[in-house]
Amino acid sequence: MLHFKVLSKSTFTPEGKGKLVYKDLLKGTIKEEDLVEVSKTDLKLEFKTLNPIQSLFYKTYQKGNAVVAAPTSAGKSGIAYIFLHNRKGRVVYAAPTKALVSEKAKELKKLFGKVDIRTGEVIEEFKPVRSQIVVSTYENLALAIRNQSPWFEDVEAVVIDEIHALLGNRGQILEEVIAELLSQQIDILGLSATLPGADKLAGWLKASLFIESDWRPVPLERRIIPLKDFKYWIKPQELDDIGSDERFALRMLTAIFELAERDEKVIAFVPKKSIGWKMLEFANHEHLEIANKTTPFEVKKEGFEIAFHNADVPKEEREEIEKSFREGNLNILIATQTLAYGVNLPADKVLIGVKAFWDQNERKYRIFPDTLDILQEEGRAGRFGIKEKGFSYILPYGSRVEVVKKSLNQALEREFETFLSRNLKENASFKGELLKQLTLFVLVAILHRKGDFKKFLQESFSFRLLYNHPVIDEAVEWLKLHGFIDKKYQLTEKGKFCLKSGVPPVNFEEFVRRKSLPLPVEAILRPLLYTKKFDSIYQFLKNFPHFEELNERIISELAVCGAECIKDNTHQFLFFTRGFTVKFVNISNPPGEFSYLGTDVLHLMRLLLELRNIGEIELTNEEILRIAHTIKYGLPLSYAPLGGIKGIGHIRANLLKEALLMEGLKELNHFQILKEILESFEENLEENLLTAAIEYRSLSEEKAKREVKTILSLLRRNRETLLVDDKILTTLGIFLFGKGALSVKKRELLQSVLELN
Repeated sequence: MLHFKVLSKSTFTPEGKGKLVYKDLLKGTIKEEDLVEVSKTDLKLEFKTLNPIQSLFYKTYQKGNAVVAAPTSAGKSGIAYIFLHNRKGRVVYAAPTKALVSEKAKELKKLFGKVDIRTGEVIEEFKPVRSQIVVSTYENLALAIRNQSPWFEDVEAVVIDEIHALLGNRGQILEEVIAELLSQQIDILGLSATLPGADKLAGWLKASLFIESDWRPVPLERRIIPLKDFKYWIKPQELDDIGSDERFALRMLTAIFELAERDEKVIAFVPKKSIGWKMLEFANHEHLEIANKTTPFEVKKEGFEIAFHNADVPKEEREEIEKSFREGNLNILIATQTLAYGVNLPADKVLIGVKAFWDQNERKYRIFPDTLDILQEEGRAGRFGIKEKGFSYILPYGSRVEVVKKSLNQALEREFETFLSRNLKENASFKGELLKQLTLFVLVAILHRKGDFKKFLQESFSFRLLYNHPVIDEAVEWLKLHGFIDKKYQLTEKGKFCLKSGVPPVNFEEFVRRKSLPLPVEAILRPLLYTKKFDSIYQFLKNFPHFEELNERIISELAVCGAECIKDNTHQFLFFTRGFTVKFVNISNPPGEFSYLGTDVLHLMRLLLELRNIGEIELTNEEILRIAHTIKYGLPLSYAPLGGIKGIGHIRANLLKEALLMEGLKELNHFQILKEILESFEENLEENLLTAAIEYRSLSEEKAKREVKTILSLLRRNRETLLVDDKILTTLGIFLFGKGALSVKKRELLQSVLELN
């Protein structure tokens, strides 16, 4: 294996000037060379020369697998292009999130001309892959391999972006993908920003080339300043209930405004969401303009002075915040570490709040976020071609500067240990998360190797030395006991269902348990929505009136379920589908995962049809349609068809529900046309909506009138519409009748769907 390190002495400018300085780590020699001129290659890249890392990769990569560990914005898309170009077969670029897939697809489209995307959107499956390059999420790539999807048959090479995801809680799915790619001898390029013990990863991949880099496109200056050096932004005595998080938030706000220069873009990373929301609340207290619309408090002044970016922010608002920061309307952004691993939003300065505490058991300081996360967050500092340098300010709270400095210096000296192998070592008992991960991983191993499944485990990273660990046998016995495999290691219908759908066997068994209980249908189906945490609603609501009363109603409905329904946040899920969130004036859009359930309900409909085929449920097509509308729009089942009004959304659909309830209308069906419902009480509609907006939604009279005007306009535009969501209906039609459903008129398709069971 060739092993090189690009040194910080390397240089590169947007005009294409610079030099490559690198060290051969096997020979110990240092070389200085010219950058590769793009005009002298067959590459179609926009710069005159390749940058130092790209130049070294171009000069040294011949064939086989490779690993490149380089800072954020170091031109990894260009490295991927060099790796993939001139391939004859299909090539895949795999990224961890839909947002990154979308971003990389745009970049690669400029280089390859045409790109296909596979992110799990159901409609994608009915569009054949025609281009040479496919950009996919990890999960979709795993399902394509498991299900032998036609588009994967002739894949020759795969780029795995953010390969350090192996270290996190999604590492299992990525490890599965890599093990099978290695088995099929498909070339792999692993790309990462921060990767401790990367030589072990390179060894597992049998890499022919391993490149590390100390060079950054924009030089980084790091400063470590104790957070206590910054005064409180607001005097604590002016506020109620000041605890550790509040003090942290107050000092972080001071740090932002002391360290930020005029017109600089600044990202302030916080170690947990509660601190970020407190910072935003204190900014709101001082009448700063807040870009977030959905917050745990009422916003006094909307605008673009400051915003908070995290996974719980509604999708529409998060995209608006990202756009505003990228385009310059917004210059101060508070963020959690999810931004460091998400879309590319470079800043001039990055502030990283670090909490430290003394671990009595380990007898050492622990810091949060993890040092690898801190290094990833630092990667956002520096705007290439705009500023000559990026600045990182690490602000520890609860620890000396020397402790944090030492931890950062040692961050990349750690062992390379995947999430699965770490969990195996730390959990002696076969239960909880280990049970969930291991049973699915063993099921995958049986799919690929049948009775010789331990061979697959030997080819993985986590189990290559632990394939005879006792918990492996426990996992196999669990799968046999619960009917996912038979005594001859053959997959049963349940086992095939889990592999095809991705639903972990543990989730399937919880679904089976709930079926036997008198629970709401959403609670029964919750385990099938296995990718969702549903943990984002309550933090927005818990300090407002009505919350305790409504929460008690939900908990009483779930009492028979036991602790499992609380553990997986079924209570928050049910709070949403009951439409209770509309009672809270601070909710402008459903928070976090609740704001983009449209794709999930399409997958859920397919799962329900497959479960019906194998005899696990007895739902009718009408019930499946109704469930899909309930989950997507957060509407009670009896009013679910209101989601079929184009553009209605969660808030307005529930206000309309309240207006209809005032007229005694207690149930709707998907075959109704909107005007037929409204005609009988149209003269009362405006008054009913206004009452609902003021009394149910708690809006001021002025805001309520504006909201009612918008709803009435929406209803006028949709008077002739059937109460069924076009995408939900069309997708269900495709599942039932094939692609021919696309050419059938809406009413005819709905009739065919409802008549067929």
